[in-house]
Amino acid sequence: MGRFKEQLKWELEDPYVALIFVFSFLLLAVTFYTNLFDIDTNVMTMGLGTAREHAAAGTAMLFPGLSDKSTAIFAITGVLLTSLAIRYDRDTGVAKSVYSLPLRNYKVVLAKFIAVFVVLFLSAFSAALVAYLYSYGDSPTMIKEGMLGQRYLLIHILYWLEAALYVSSLSSMIAVLSPGTFAAILGGITVMYVPEILGWDFLPPRILNDGLIKAHAVFWDPWEKLGIFFNTTFYPCLLLPLVVLSLTLVLSEWRDVS
Repeated sequence: MGRFKEQLKWELEDPYVALIFVFSFLLLAVTFYTNLFDIDTNVMTMGLGTAREHAAAGTAMLFPGLSDKSTAIFAITGVLLTSLAIRYDRDTGVAKSVYSLPLRNYKVVLAKFIAVFVVLFLSAFSAALVAYLYSYGDSPTMIKEGMLGQRYLLIHILYWLEAALYVSSLSSMIAVLSPGTFAAILGGITVMYVPEILGWDFLPPRILNDGLIKAHAVFWDPWEKLGIFFNTTFYPCLLLPLVVLSLTLVLSEWRDVS
């Protein structure tokens, strides 16, 4: 376990990972803020003029999610991170020394996956939080009541955790199967965009946004909101990525590191 932690720490301290994190955070923060700024003021006024709990819920629902622009940035960030972490090491020959460590191949790939997942989630959620607080920080009572009192903070954390898990797991499998870094990047971006191009509502990002809408439609117990979101997104955003990750770890034991 100690060697696994060292491998994970080494992955997180990679300067390329830090650089991608910074650029991803900045691009997403600007995109989120622009989307919030462009929201129709008439809709906002109507929402804040309703009952207090509905107004707080309306403010909480404005927390940034995956739009067309942010989805592109988020997906490309995940694909770049996994391609560099998993495939680039093999192309440059670094993998021969990394995979010669007293760790099974699947543990090395798992450490790389966890690093990508953590960085991807933190860059997106922190960017969304900064943009949200900067835009609506003058309404602290509404933010506190909606995000904490009605459990919307947990829903939005789960939203971005599932989004990061989906992108990280699928792009990791593409990286393991690809013959090179360039192929991994092209393949990963293609897989990320297939649901959007074909209009598949049962895969992210549409199913995640659909889960938010269904949770927002529930006006009673806040835990019911979380339960509805979880049930809506469980299969495509949790079960499917975990199955893909398991297959990726199995395949990593069979793939040559050269």
